[in-house]
Amino acid sequence: MWNSQDIRLLRGGLAQAVYRRFFQCSAWLLYGIARGCHFFKLRYNKQHKRMEEMQYHRIISKLVVTVKCLVFLRDAVDYMVLGFVVWIHLFKVEDSGGQNFLIGIVMQGLTMYVLRRVTIFLHSQEDRKLIMHVVNEIFFITRTIESKFGMIYHCELCLLCVYFFKQYLLYVMLDSMWHKPYFLWINFFYWVLMEYCSLGYFIYQLILLNWYRNFSFFLQRFIEYHGSQSFISGRYHRRLLCLFKIHLRINNLHQHIKKKVAWLPSAIYLAIFTSIFNMTLMIECIVYAADEIENKVYIMSDGCLGPAVIPMLNVFIIGLCTDRLRSEELTLQQQIVLINILYVRKAFPHDHTLKVLNNEHTSLIVHQKLEPLLNVIILDTTCDREFAFDYFLTVIVTALSFVQYTVSTGRILDECVTHK
Repeated sequence: MWNSQDIRLLRGGLAQAVYRRFFQCSAWLLYGIARGCHFFKLRYNKQHKRMEEMQYHRIISKLVVTVKCLVFLRDAVDYMVLGFVVWIHLFKVEDSGGQNFLIGIVMQGLTMYVLRRVTIFLHSQEDRKLIMHVVNEIFFITRTIESKFGMIYHCELCLLCVYFFKQYLLYVMLDSMWHKPYFLWINFFYWVLMEYCSLGYFIYQLILLNWYRNFSFFLQRFIEYHGSQSFISGRYHRRLLCLFKIHLRINNLHQHIKKKVAWLPSAIYLAIFTSIFNMTLMIECIVYAADEIENKVYIMSDGCLGPAVIPMLNVFIIGLCTDRLRSEELTLQQQIVLINILYVRKAFPHDHTLKVLNNEHTSLIVHQKLEPLLNVIILDTTCDREFAFDYFLTVIVTALSFVQYTVSTGRILDECVTHK
């Protein structure tokens, strides 16, 4: 647990300013992209400090829609050719070549399905109202915590390092994809728009962790201050009851997001096919190819490294956030138990505040047991670090099985050139 001296150190210094600036820049980046690309049709009202719906000029809206449609239709001929190639492969290709081609078709089908869902999410009226409600709730809860308890911004270095490493791999992959002769806009927009949605979800997770961490700071100060006092002041009564109300609001918000945005973690999980396919190519290149080591490194980074690792990092980041939330909830429960003991020792037996606190404490514990603040990824499966490890192991084992099948069919794997 944190003590008062640690909390005072966290409130000042360069790190606090950097973390605060990081949240502000991330929020403005998401907002600027949404305004520039006409996503959600929302604007920020500085006077009321909330998001509001807005309507663009009809001519501008039609021009934007036309441009977006033309970008996707540019690949129409390529997909007609792809359909013809699929027809040929269904009847002509066998063994490992047919296996790889079938996995590629599944990957492309999932890419188009997820891109369709992301496009609907960014443009539908129902999702626009969802985002407006979520963002306004985040504004309200943050302002309330800042005014009642004080806000200390913090980001774990481990989470940021993993995320920025994933961003670097994404940049390398998109740059390689952009310069390929068989460039497809649909695949490019799939990765870009998925990263845009994933960034928003990641920032929400960091905000959630900051809320809980600030609750922990306040409760720790409460315990330290009243440990040597003969009674508990009314000012702390009101703040404690406010904390319970905000916690309930946070829990309701998270459950609402889990229900309405369940497609996003599922889409992240479905990228396992992309990861398996590209991991297969990496293993074949590393183990069997006769190229020089420098050529292998270049070919893998230019082709299959990003698509193989990025989906696993996405799952790993969600798993890390889940474990941090679980730890913060446990700390909160322990501190509430200590505060309850303080009230029993220092309050009058028939005090109304003691009864209210007992009821709120029982309600919070029951609520956390029935609906814990966790992230689910697919089929209501909790995504923590254990699940992320299983995900990684599944990718490796399946890729090795594909390589074993390819070798058993007698296919020659003596170069990495075809993997570029």
